[in-house]
Amino acid sequence: METGAWTGDPEGGAGQNPGWELLLGLTDALCPLGCMEDAPGRVQFAAMLADQLQRPVDLRGVRLREDVVAMVRTALSVPGGEHVLVGVVRILEGSTAGDELDRLLAPVALPAAGTDILAGPLTQAEEAEARAVLIRGDLPARRLRDDLVDELNGLDLPTGLTPEQLLAHVLEWNTQPDGLPPAVLLVDRAARLARSRTHGLALSEWVDEWTQRAGLARELKERRSARPDTPSDPDVPRCLLVAVEPARDGSGEIVVRSWLNTTQGRWDPQPAEPATTTLEGLGGAVESALRQGARLWSVPSEPDAGERLQPPPYVEFALPYDLLNHDVAGLNHQIGDGRPLPLGLKYAVHLRSLERMRTDDAVVLQQWRERWFALRRHGVTVHGWSEPDAARPDAWQTALAGESSRTAVVLDAPTDVAALEALKAAIAEGIGLAVWDRRGVFDDERREVVTAVFASVQTPAQIPLAIHRLRANAVLHAKGPGRFLGRHIGFLWDDPTRVVDLHPADPDLAS
Repeated sequence: METGAWTGDPEGGAGQNPGWELLLGLTDALCPLGCMEDAPGRVQFAAMLADQLQRPVDLRGVRLREDVVAMVRTALSVPGGEHVLVGVVRILEGSTAGDELDRLLAPVALPAAGTDILAGPLTQAEEAEARAVLIRGDLPARRLRDDLVDELNGLDLPTGLTPEQLLAHVLEWNTQPDGLPPAVLLVDRAARLARSRTHGLALSEWVDEWTQRAGLARELKERRSARPDTPSDPDVPRCLLVAVEPARDGSGEIVVRSWLNTTQGRWDPQPAEPATTTLEGLGGAVESALRQGARLWSVPSEPDAGERLQPPPYVEFALPYDLLNHDVAGLNHQIGDGRPLPLGLKYAVHLRSLERMRTDDAVVLQQWRERWFALRRHGVTVHGWSEPDAARPDAWQTALAGESSRTAVVLDAPTDVAALEALKAAIAEGIGLAVWDRRGVFDDERREVVTAVFASVQTPAQIPLAIHRLRANAVLHAKGPGRFLGRHIGFLWDDPTRVVDLHPADPDLAS
């Protein structure tokens, strides 16, 4: 590593690196402030800071400390920027908070001019070389962005950028724990995606030469070896997963926790901060998460040659049993100044079982996986439930348990005890696909519509989009056999290969 390059290693201790001491101190002081509590407050702070610094401040808006570090780093990258940071705190939090922050600046000696520890890890000459080799040939921009997200463990990156713009975006980012800068990793990932062999070799050679000079050849080799050789799974969607957990303390409050999976083909959902609201306010909480998702899911207006337009993102609701019949697809979703429209018109909306995703029961988890893999291999085989089955619940579940080839259930709305118990039994037996009419009894005519939907797809993975089309057609067209069912269909699509951690460390978030 050349003299003056920032390695991003905090292990040397504050006494050896005053820049790290200041970064740590300012971060610890800012995190508890009221203006940092939620993402909108941090966005407001960042906008005011960027205006004063005349430099953009990029936030993910997901984790508090990560956002604060980004703001502090940007301020410290500008001469005198730490005092601008204090000034913004005075405006938004008052003089007392500003004075406390100001005390952190006096004892710390900033690095001398020309040794800015917050400069990027590459020299100007190396940046120019990387840019020159990157633009020498054609690269799939969206795939490069997605691969780099994977390489950086899910760290958010803008969409719609060219490879050169993406390089410029990450040039000053901190090195990874193994010492490799994101800019170098971007070029290395690009080498695997180059459309010509000559371009790919040129990219690889640049990376090899840089890591040799920096003494990081072994780390690069380990990185390359650790990358999976298996292709991405096209059935893994861009997705917003929303878990709803009632407080059950008589207050009527619910805790809404959400995760965003921004890359189709890879399941790597990133958590957002939880929100407390009521069931009536669920739509607003979802809309807030979707605004962030829309920014991350956006694609270039002219997709790379040979790349298909992506299907609409999924919006999945992990709900407790007593909320599975709630009309989440009908939640209002407003875009700009237009009229609010049903969520199911724009997104593929479906349900998941909160209890099953949270369970540690090994038998339940094993049956869930086995039924799901049977669905993917052999398709849909329905085990139906209707009112007469309420008189023989044991026999119905026994038949389901004895038929491992059954991969779906179609039943009445789980609003009465018998139908809900049947759905619980199906979930316990591993069923991941269930459909019902939310209004109550699912009559034979409407069950035939569901049968036709199942028959219309070439693979089970296409079922969520088929249900999405059914819902959209019900909103857009007043006629047709599925117009009523499309407005009222309940649809459980619960994939055991795509789960999130629903065991929060904070007991207040547990239902």
